[in-house]
Amino acid sequence: MDYSHTEKAMKVHRIFLPLLIIFSCATLKDAPLKDLPADREYVISVQRVIDSRLPSLTEAQFQDMLDRLQGYIREYLGYRVSFYLMGNQDLLMFSKSMDFSESAETMKALKNDLLDMDSPADHQRLRDYIFKLVSRTETKVLRRYVKDYDTFESREKLADHLYRQYVVKLKRIQNITTADGTPLNAPAYAETLTYPFWDMALMHLKNAHFIFTNTVMADMEVNIPIYVVLRYGVTTGMVEKNLYNSYRAAGILFTYPFLSADGFFVSERGEAIPPEELTDVIALYATHEFGHFLNHYKDYYDHDNCIMVAAMDLNYYQWYRLRKEKKCDLKHEKLKQF
Repeated sequence: MDYSHTEKAMKVHRIFLPLLIIFSCATLKDAPLKDLPADREYVISVQRVIDSRLPSLTEAQFQDMLDRLQGYIREYLGYRVSFYLMGNQDLLMFSKSMDFSESAETMKALKNDLLDMDSPADHQRLRDYIFKLVSRTETKVLRRYVKDYDTFESREKLADHLYRQYVVKLKRIQNITTADGTPLNAPAYAETLTYPFWDMALMHLKNAHFIFTNTVMADMEVNIPIYVVLRYGVTTGMVEKNLYNSYRAAGILFTYPFLSADGFFVSERGEAIPPEELTDVIALYATHEFGHFLNHYKDYYDHDNCIMVAAMDLNYYQWYRLRKEKKCDLKHEKLKQF
């Protein structure tokens, strides 16, 4: 925990300290984010959370990725950082530590957007949401993000195509057979594929600032950006507000989409990631998340070669090559709050 409150010697101060902490956290939570000065080095605690059924970076590869990430944060974001590695944690043990969140009001609110793959009503919610999303998205963004955009006769037909693709391919992802013979979304792991689980995990993370995990977030939900729809519900990383640390943020990167040898991901990546560049590709993609974490940058959709434009599909190597070729020199608006 990164609280900086000074312990008081007097009994009366000890009595009021819990109330002070609660008040301070509430005030901090609602206050606008402040820029982090770039003239100092920031220590970031990193936690690896491992699903033993899935491919993972070796310890040497992981350290190499962090070394590269450190350089990219300096190059692309202007910050000097060092990483403090926590011990690795098993995903199921991590999940168990989050049991408290199931009854939280915030979790209940988050789950209002989470859809059931077996519910016809939820399928209709997804279809309606994608239609509304496509309807309000600028044409220049759709042309940039949707392959063969001009071949669709109307936005309604495009939305229907995206809905059908989302449902079919998400089901394929969730049923990938893992190393122990169980599907990716086996009952013990199903919750760990969802946005509500990870959003709450980041909000309440106390022993680290950033998580790298070899699983994936892939669920059916509404109130998502166009690029998540185009990735069939896959989220590669995110940053959320944190209630405890001084950065007021916690982040995560899911490495399974980069590492999976399953035929689905091999095909959907489009371009194979050369083994010798794997850690570099992951490091550069993690830099996008640190653009949120450190710089408080917003996501963009229409900046060329921009580190703050997320991959529009699962072709991470193409995304990587474009950002290595040229940097974005446009101004980036900052978030007021996570």
